[in-house]
Amino acid sequence: MSKTQRRTIWLTWLVVICISFPLMYTVDPPKNDSIPSILTVGIVFMITALFSFKVKGTDIIVLQGIGLAAFLIFGLFLEALMTQFGILVYLMTRRIGKNEMYRIPVNSLMFLAVSVAAASVYYRLGGRTEEIGHNLLTVNLIPVFGFYLASYVVNEIFIYSYRRWFLPKTGKVKVIDRDTIWEIVATFLMMPLGIAFYYMYSIRGLPGMFIIAVPMVALSIVIRVINSSQELVRFLQKVNHLGQKLTEELSAKHVLDLFFERVPEMIPVDYLYIVSYIQPDKPKIVRLYRRDNGRTFIPFQKEADISLHVYREGKPVMGQRNKSRYPFLYALSEGKARSFLSVPMMYHGQVIGVLTLASDMNKAYSKSNRIGMEIIGDFLAIALENARNFEIRKKESERCPLTDLYNYRYLMRALTRIFSDPAAAVFSIIMLDVDNFKGVNDTYGHQSGNAILIGVADRLRQTVGDKGIIARYGGEEFTVVLPGMDRNLCFAMAESIRQAVASEPFMIYIENEHRYKQIYITISLGTSTAPFDAKDPTELIYNADHAMYTGAKRMGKNRVARFV
Repeated sequence: MSKTQRRTIWLTWLVVICISFPLMYTVDPPKNDSIPSILTVGIVFMITALFSFKVKGTDIIVLQGIGLAAFLIFGLFLEALMTQFGILVYLMTRRIGKNEMYRIPVNSLMFLAVSVAAASVYYRLGGRTEEIGHNLLTVNLIPVFGFYLASYVVNEIFIYSYRRWFLPKTGKVKVIDRDTIWEIVATFLMMPLGIAFYYMYSIRGLPGMFIIAVPMVALSIVIRVINSSQELVRFLQKVNHLGQKLTEELSAKHVLDLFFERVPEMIPVDYLYIVSYIQPDKPKIVRLYRRDNGRTFIPFQKEADISLHVYREGKPVMGQRNKSRYPFLYALSEGKARSFLSVPMMYHGQVIGVLTLASDMNKAYSKSNRIGMEIIGDFLAIALENARNFEIRKKESERCPLTDLYNYRYLMRALTRIFSDPAAAVFSIIMLDVDNFKGVNDTYGHQSGNAILIGVADRLRQTVGDKGIIARYGGEEFTVVLPGMDRNLCFAMAESIRQAVASEPFMIYIENEHRYKQIYITISLGTSTAPFDAKDPTELIYNADHAMYTGAKRMGKNRVARFV
């Protein structure tokens, strides 16, 4: 909601309140001005508002039930006033933040409209506010039914209009949905409660009111406790499901993608980030999420963040905004974050990272949220470590430990995959061998020979880039697979590689002389192209290798030869 809309709502609310309450007092003045009665009913309103509960996502407030009783006892003016007080108490328990304060005038206007409409319909249907005496059967239920029906209809019209005109357009607004059904059920379950409340007050006074109020409030408390327990169970079920999904992933990127996708759906989150403490002296942010997609870069300093305290203590921290102690979070949220939750990520008894959530709402996180996020933090730590270990093992199985290029095993799998791909119309391969490599080893030692192999690998990466797959075939031989390149393009690439190696010297260290020396190295290359030169990976490699030895090595080295 824009600032203009919020200001309009507040201004409208102020004008309506200033006009409506004096008018209601004039038209329907209080019929009972007993201070004890007013205070007692007001306290009941407050208590019932405090102990609202949810059913299928809909807030149920027993406040709806005693509205009729308050109207019959005191009249419209005091009933509307008490309802306003009750809904204010209710909203205060919803932990609304600064950006959601507009909900106060919106709900105030809605319940004011409900009070006025319900009273008007009650009077129009012939309802009276006199005491009903000792015979409940003499009550005319038609006005009472009209009172509750008007309450429900005006409430729904107000909610529909609000969603239609003020909320972001996220799709078609439904008039009837699952929550609407629960609203209908709750509204008409309140009707006998309101009648009973008024009846007991009529025949017994304040003691009679307490006879109904006490069990009514007690029932609300019991249902709220049960409801909170069920919410915790449902939340922990989501936590467990997410934890299982995280540990099934074998890629650290996929683990983080899944985590940052699911957590904002489970819990109020406007800011979410993970700080890795695998290197305690150099902690770093692994991933950061901001709901508003803010792009302002905030440099991370461990001393400025809550994660350092959580890492050192190994315990979660939950609280409100603290600019002086945690300036990183304050800067990240541009001062908007009002509550935060930070939990350690434990792996084998050690804190390897810290997970921090923050929200623009006040008191956004509960004890159940803390418990659940601690569990998720541990699941996340396990998932990331498993993925990291898997990636290390995968790299070790696919990479040459000396040059960090792909190895022979990976090369053969890649070639087999390309050969079986119908979309791969043409592709080529380069086989290359370092000239006179044995002489380098014999003259300067195997350490210098390894340095030459590493240097050749670096120049291959610089020249080929992402245009091909580079592998160490074995010894001093290397292979380059070039998808989509025909014979001529392959030959041009091979020539570029040859020049890149031959044009610049390599630096080696002469250990017994304690000095560095520059030496020039050349390579011989052979090319082969599929499907013209070969029908399978083995034949393609053999033909390129044959071209290298017969067309390049035997013809003087430091040259490129193609298979013919």
